[in-house]
Amino acid sequence: MITGFLNLIYIIFPYFCYCIYIMHSKSKLKEENLLFFDFALISSFYLCVRFGNTDYKTAFLINIPLIIALYSKRNIISFLLIIITSFFLSEIYNVNLYIYIISYMITFILNIVVKDKLNIIFILAKILFILFVLVFTKNDIINFNNYVFLLQYFVLIIIFSYLFILFYKKINQTMKLYSSLQTISKEKKLYESLFKITHEIKNPLAVCKGYLDMFDINNKNKANKYINIINQEIDRTLLLLKDFSNVSKINIKKEKMDISMLLFDVCDEASLMYTNDVKFNYTINENDVYIDGDYNRLKQVLINVLKNAKEAIKSNGNVILTTKKTLKNYIIIIRDDGVGMDKETFNSLGKPFYTTKKNGTGLGVCFSKEIIERHNGIITYNSKQNKGTTVKIILPLKK
Repeated sequence: MITGFLNLIYIIFPYFCYCIYIMHSKSKLKEENLLFFDFALISSFYLCVRFGNTDYKTAFLINIPLIIALYSKRNIISFLLIIITSFFLSEIYNVNLYIYIISYMITFILNIVVKDKLNIIFILAKILFILFVLVFTKNDIINFNNYVFLLQYFVLIIIFSYLFILFYKKINQTMKLYSSLQTISKEKKLYESLFKITHEIKNPLAVCKGYLDMFDINNKNKANKYINIINQEIDRTLLLLKDFSNVSKINIKKEKMDISMLLFDVCDEASLMYTNDVKFNYTINENDVYIDGDYNRLKQVLINVLKNAKEAIKSNGNVILTTKKTLKNYIIIIRDDGVGMDKETFNSLGKPFYTTKKNGTGLGVCFSKEIIERHNGIITYNSKQNKGTTVKIILPLKK
């Protein structure tokens, strides 16, 4: 019993190595993977013959690599295993080599003709093989007097042929599932990046549209000011489009910048989004406050937060932006008196693709959090239903 168990380990081990290789290998070449599969089958046969028990009671297990090769329709390796298995078993059971080869070739041909019935074909071929040996040859092992062994042989052949085909199916299904999950994960990253970019592109385009609506060619001072702002927003849109080249990470380019200048710029543009029903007020007390940051990325975050604050107010509300400077940090606080968030929405805040908006992507908060964290900062949300939301952004000052 123990020796038979060791034989199974020798046979199964190379196939498990193959499965691990396929699941963790970056190679997607089918021919390369199948070549490794063929090598695993030959290794199974070799390990069992070289290190396993080769007495007549357990030698039938050497059929397992051949069964897997036949089931997987690997014709060349199946033919090779037919030859070497026939040589090996003909010596163990003292049966003419050609009888073994003929019985296996019948299985091989029928397996090609009849699909998904290998276990039945293999068992019938084995029964015919043993009956032929019993009737037409004299054999010390396969004979009517050794009926206990024959019964055991039939039962074990049936059990193991069925179990190993089932085992092969399950392993293959697991590997396909693993491969599918990898593909889904990659596609998710791609779509997430796509959603991030399209979500953020809407903001600068909305600003451009607002200034174009107010554009008056007869007023040169305002026209020049609007053109500069529109150019900045187009540059920011082009920067966002570059994110298509990196689907897994946002590009951040830090440099010394005046955060107060950014806030004045943002508040000036954000004023366009607000109507008479929703008032926007801001107080920026500090000037010449420097941080290491990406001007355009931080602008995206602030525009997104102010846009969300405005959309949270149904009518007659206020959005207030205030700032505060500490010894090490610069704090930006944006409050609105909108609808706020219930517990379920608040707990789901920041999860990719979660949104309560009809046309939302569910990536605005997620995107903003990632940008702030890449600046070694913190963004927090505090909200109560029907009482509004407060967003606090903390950014480290430049040393």
